[in-house]
Amino acid sequence: MDAANATLETARARGYHVAVAVTDRSGHILVLLRGDGGGPHLIDSARRKAYTAASANMRTSAMETAVDQRTGVPDHNLIFLEGVLMVGGGVPIRAGDELVGAIGVAGSPGSIHDEECADAGIARIAKSLT
Repeated sequence: MDAANATLETARARGYHVAVAVTDRSGHILVLLRGDGGGPHLIDSARRKAYTAASANMRTSAMETAVDQRTGVPDHNLIFLEGVLMVGGGVPIRAGDELVGAIGVAGSPGSIHDEECADAGIARIAKSLT
């Protein structure tokens, strides 16, 4: 909840109307928030970004770049899997090297800003992840 609230606060401070999803390591939703003014479609986008980051154990922005550049990592066929969204804004949450969950953010004026807000949420709980 702390990570989700920090993410939403960061987005609000920047004037973004976003949705935030936090999952466990298996990609199952723990927290789902939508700020005032955020469109209803953002809930699904945030959920799918968090799920993708957790299931792949990597930032969705890295996956988006790899697909765009056709580097083969990840396999481009992954884009057809149910619930996967390879667009920036999904960030794994790690305790050391161990995946413990993920945050997905949707609704800023660009996926790089979604990711920055997610990073702010993780930064808020960083001490508890050691």
